[in-house]
Order: sequence, then structure tokens, then C-alpha cells
Amino acid sequence: MLRVRWTKEYLFPIKHKELLFQLIKREVKQKFQGSWLGLGWALLTPIAMLAVYTFVFRSVLKAKWPGNESATNAEFALQIFSGLLVFTFFAEVVGRAPTLISDQPNMVKKVIFPLSILPWVNVGASAFFALISLVVLACASIISKGYATEHVLALPLIAVSFLPILLGLGWLLSSLGVYLRDLGHVVGLVLTPLMFLSPIFYPITALPDFVQSLMVFNPLALIIESIRKVVLEEQWPNFLALASYFIVSGFVALVGAACFHKTRKGFADVL
Repeated sequence: MLRVRWTKEYLFPIKHKELLFQLIKREVKQKFQGSWLGLGWALLTPIAMLAVYTFVFRSVLKAKWPGNESATNAEFALQIFSGLLVFTFFAEVVGRAPTLISDQPNMVKKVIFPLSILPWVNVGASAFFALISLVVLACASIISKGYATEHVLALPLIAVSFLPILLGLGWLLSSLGVYLRDLGHVVGLVLTPLMFLSPIFYPITALPDFVQSLMVFNPLALIIESIRKVVLEEQWPNFLALASYFIVSGFVALVGAACFHKTRKGFADVL
């Protein structure tokens, strides 16, 4: 019964929903606090990125999308943008996770605070900006094609599949980061090659067959390809693959939550 209780507290923090909402709201506001445009930067940034990708890869590098060499500038840019959208979301969550607890010593030592919601706050704030980028992607795709399809209805399912692994890594890395201060640097080193090993600048089908089979171990590959299918290619995602991903993602969440729950008693002593 005890295990069920703490697991429910981690995975479904309903009793802390008001606090969670306020903390996410604060995180979002702090990012652009004092700036002239404020939250307007959250919309302007992905639009500017989209324009830069189009210019650099098409006009400067003369690049072509493997398997669709006749793609227009807009189509090429949207392919890359959709991949970077997922990677940026993942990198923001995972990159900050190792210091989530160590950056909040007052919450650990002096205040009775539900520390387990901090990864939720991290994911929620990053998801807000990822959602804006996703809206920009969808709108740009509609403008490019002139219409939208019902396949975009699968986007919430893709998001639900992705959420548990983000939370699990958040709990795992934030708890270990209290004891291993170098973990943040290690994560930073891993994220850079992960960007080039993920199908961001190319589709999975452009890789050799034996490499394609290894992509199952890349946490970003299926999510990137699924978003491209529903937004850009007007296809339904592989629902069986997403179901399998969700199971593995849920397992990662449980492992991360268990690690956090097991180590949290020593946070105050270390900090």
C-alpha cells in the first residue's frame, strides 16, 4: 500500500495541482521577465529559427532532403524544424534536471515542500515553449500545403507517450545530481552527439539498415518520426510502436521515481 501511495504522488500530483500550476507559470514568466516583448519572444523565436533553417540549409548549403529531393524550401525547413522541436524540448528538460534539487537548497532544508513535483515543473515549463513551436510548425505546414488533415489529432497521443520518459529522467537525474555534481557536465556531453545521432537532419530511412535497427534505442527517433508523419506527411503514426514506447517510457518513469524516493532523505545532509 505504501508503494502505491508514493507512486501515485509522483505520477499523479493532483493534490499539488495549484502549486504546480503556479510554479510552472512562474518559470515561464521568469524566462522573459523584464524583456520588452515578454512572452512574445516565445512565439518570435521559433518563427525566426524556421526562417534561418530555410536560408542556411537551402540557400547556403544547397541541401536536399533524402528521399524527397524535390521538396520545396518550406518543406525542407519544416522537416528539420520538427526534429529540432523535439530535441530542444528533450534537451531543456534533461539538461536542467541534474541541478533541479541542488539549485533549491532552501526548499530541501527549511520548507516542507513536495520536491517530487520539481521535475513536473521543469517538464511543464519546457512543454509550454515546445507547444508554441508545435503550433508554429502546424500553421507553417497548413500555409505551405493550403489545408490541414485529421491526422494532427494523433499529436496528444504522441505527447502522452513522450511525457513519462521525460519525467523519469527528471527524477533520476535530479536525485543523482545531488550526489554527483559532475553529472550536469556529463549530460551536456551526451546531448550534443545525441542531436546528430537523432533523425533531425535526415529521415531514419536514409540510414543503413543495421543503423535503422539501432534507432529503437534512441528516445527521440520515434517521437520525431511520428510528428513528421502526422503534421507533414498526412499519415497516422505507428500506433503499435507508440504503445510499446509508452510502456518503456512508463517503466523509465517508475525507475526514476523510485530512485528519487529512495535518495531524497539524504538531500538535506548533502546540501
